Amino acid sequence: MSPERRRVFTTFGLALLLLPLCLAAWYVAGIAVTWLPAHLASPAIGMAAGRVQKVEIAPRSVTYVVEVEGKYRPGGTPRVEARVDVKAANYTYGVALFVALALAARGWRRPARFAAGLAILWVLPTFGITFEALRNIGLAAELGALLNWGGGVREAIALGYQVGSLLLPTLAPIITWLALYPDNWGQTPIKLI
Repeated sequence: MSPERRRVFTTFGLALLLLPLCLAAWYVAGIAVTWLPAHLASPAIGMAAGRVQKVEIAPRSVTYVVEVEGKYRPGGTPRVEARVDVKAANYTYGVALFVALALAARGWRRPARFAAGLAILWVLPTFGITFEALRNIGLAAELGALLNWGGGVREAIALGYQVGSLLLPTLAPIITWLALYPDNWGQTPIKLI
């Protein structure tokens, strides 16, 4: 086996061994990992759907209390308050994946790279949380009549939700790791076969 190939298998084998420990730490630190993306998503949700009155954070979920205001009508503007639940853990587990990859990598003792990766992956779940909240608001029966979302807005929310839930949580940690730790793969071409 070539040294490059051995290095790749060693790095990913060690990452797989570290992953359960990193996932356990992520699970315990649920509120801390969820707090920033939940609050960063609040203004975007407010601009698209209505005023966010309250953000309630649980270890693996976020609940937004949103007041949606309909179009003006003589005699009063209709308003509805709704609670929108978002499963934030679906978007934040990439932090654990990045930590496992970074600890398994050569040169992991570079705190600036490690901190930059954590910062990126701490903020990135905002995208998925925002679009899941907007999707849930659009699906709520009591809010559907008040929202002035056309077909294009609904399609954009559906696309944002799919990107935020399917692609970003799994690909972002790997891409961030590849970008911040190029000495593990970029110095010499790695031949796996």
